Amino acid sequence: MAGVEFWFEFASTYSYPAAMRVEARARAAGVTVEWQPLLLGPIFQAQGWNDSPFNIYPAKGRYMWRDLERVCTGLGLPLRRPSRFPRGSEEIFWGNERLDDALAWCARRPEA
Repeated sequence: MAGVEFWFEFASTYSYPAAMRVEARARAAGVTVEWQPLLLGPIFQAQGWNDSPFNIYPAKGRYMWRDLERVCTGLGLPLRRPSRFPRGSEEIFWGNERLDDALAWCARRPEA
């Protein structure tokens, strides 16, 4: 069976709705999904940013939250803003055994 790589950032707002539907879409297309985590923090740092562009550019951030609300509502996904944004993936998963647990969850996640 053919496969696709799904690159995602655990802390990315837009990775959330994509991650919640990629398996069903892949199955419908007859392909498998290989989950590939990545870190946006180093990419942002290479741009000279020490924060999310959604915080650096407030209008962009306001639009992102409105857009994400629309996307999640349209997909029937719950959305809860974090108490602090952004939270780095390193803080959430990287460098400990929870990364393996999270990737295992991604691979076996029941369909929404």
